[in-house]
Amino acid sequence: MTEAIHGTWNLEGSNPLLVAAAQIAEQIEELRRKTRELYFAVVLFRRPCPHCGSTALRMLRDSWCTCKSCGNELDPTLAFGTCGDCGGALIRKRCHYWCESCRHPVRSRFCFDGRVFDAAYFREMMRQSRERKREKRQLLREQVAEARSSPYAITEEPSLADAPGLLDDLDQAVGLEIPKGLLDVAKRARFDMHAYQKHIRELVAGCIVHFEGIAQLVDDRRLDRIFRFITIIFMAHRGELEITQTDDGTILITGN
Repeated sequence: MTEAIHGTWNLEGSNPLLVAAAQIAEQIEELRRKTRELYFAVVLFRRPCPHCGSTALRMLRDSWCTCKSCGNELDPTLAFGTCGDCGGALIRKRCHYWCESCRHPVRSRFCFDGRVFDAAYFREMMRQSRERKREKRQLLREQVAEARSSPYAITEEPSLADAPGLLDDLDQAVGLEIPKGLLDVAKRARFDMHAYQKHIRELVAGCIVHFEGIAQLVDDRRLDRIFRFITIIFMAHRGELEITQTDDGTILITGN
């Protein structure tokens, strides 16, 4: 956000209001960073490392820390946290912690932003999704192979005279006016799949991208969505990326 705002401020550098707003935004971000560091220093104060007993624990991110003495990494919520209602041990769920004894969700003191991201859970869900897709593709191949008809061999040269009235219909069609709908289609943006492939490869390299977050390449929004969708289906078929749809309908694209 700060970088995006800075781009505007560079264009409007003479505006004192924008310059002051930039300074305030930077100060707020710096204050938030220092507050986060202080908060984590307090909650980890004199906490011993379960591996070596040292009190040199340092937070890497929300609900994940490392020991500067032995290098051991751990989830401090599971190591030091307990249920505030019954004192029971906690287990980690997808986006929160859970007390097995009283079966209540528990807010972690070691999450500054108040949300848990379970990378292992996400990787497992992606693995299962890819496995289901492979199974569906294999099933489809088997169904197509079973339904495939025997090869058709042409033994005689085809003739237009074999279709009565076809030549007369073709003669009449030659003089017809081109429908307006076809002219409108001809004016539309050309589908350059190579450009879309290059655009998508640059976005998904090492990332997970939302389908709706891919920037448009043509002005027609509906047509651009069609071009994007065709391209990612083609790239997924070639094994360049993986497509996953969440329960709420969101389409996620992951590069291979």
